[in-house]
Amino acid sequence: MDRRQRFFLRLSVTFGAMLAIASLGARAQIGGVDLLPPSEAFRLEVSRPTAERLRVSWTIAEGYYLYRHRFGFEAAPAKLRDGINLPPGIPKQDPFFGDTEIYRHQIAFELALEKSAATLDRVGLRVVSQGCADIGICFPPEARHVDLAVGETAVPKAGIPFAPIAKKKPADLIFPSSPDGSQQPKSGSSP
Repeated sequence: MDRRQRFFLRLSVTFGAMLAIASLGARAQIGGVDLLPPSEAFRLEVSRPTAERLRVSWTIAEGYYLYRHRFGFEAAPAKLRDGINLPPGIPKQDPFFGDTEIYRHQIAFELALEKSAATLDRVGLRVVSQGCADIGICFPPEARHVDLAVGETAVPKAGIPFAPIAKKKPADLIFPSSPDGSQQPKSGSSP
């Protein structure tokens, strides 16, 4: 399948999933199979165990997966330290992204905040992720936001389709390192 065909396949699958979810409410049915909304398929929990650390974890429903390279993070007013390192994922040959890695069932890791976060009562975190159902339906990238004090844990509200924050440079969104140490996607691009 050439690049153009993959693009149109990806576009039609994504558009179909968005239409199905939007038109059928919280749950959609595709080919006789119930499709969970992203907030149920990918249950996100964020905590702030210390002033300079955030813990991010997803519980992923059976039959769904998250793309490793499609995570993005942005903290405010504190900034995240560079060098987010995610645990290795499961290798997957994907029709849209080629050789990639995914997560199933559970993924958890910590994000380090700059030292200035120690003086802040609350820190906001925007998390961008993208996942798919095994039946071949992929969700558009989704952003969720949470605001935490030290010691708090929260489940961010159901996500909204990803859109860059107004008047922010795309490079302000921090992406995890790939296995070769490079940032995914490259600075200046969005997920």
